Amino acid sequence: MKPISKQLSEYLNGKRKKFDISINWKKLPGTPFQKRVWKELLKIPYGTVISYKELARRVGRPKAFRAVGNANGKNPIPVIIPCHRVISADGTLGGYSSGLHIKKKLLKLEQAHCKCDL
Repeated sequence: MKPISKQLSEYLNGKRKKFDISINWKKLPGTPFQKRVWKELLKIPYGTVISYKELARRVGRPKAFRAVGNANGKNPIPVIIPCHRVISADGTLGGYSSGLHIKKKLLKLEQAHCKCDL
């Protein structure tokens, strides 16, 4: 737990943009579809966002944006698997299992430490 705690602290202080924690996908609870979504979330760069629709397209299920949203909601390690980087196609935040106020804070944190536009 110490490496995870250290990396989370670094992330929250704007000193870490990517986690290098090994994820044991076989032990992680979730369906094969959810795990495919979560693996795709790891590819979204720090400080950027994509839509649920785009994420559905990336996992090969372009019409399954609601299922993608549900998979995000079941993400057992948010922040480390950055589901907060997924928003609605109209630019609104959508949902977040830890609350929209947390999602807003995470996105603002990344924007403040990134030379990119959200």
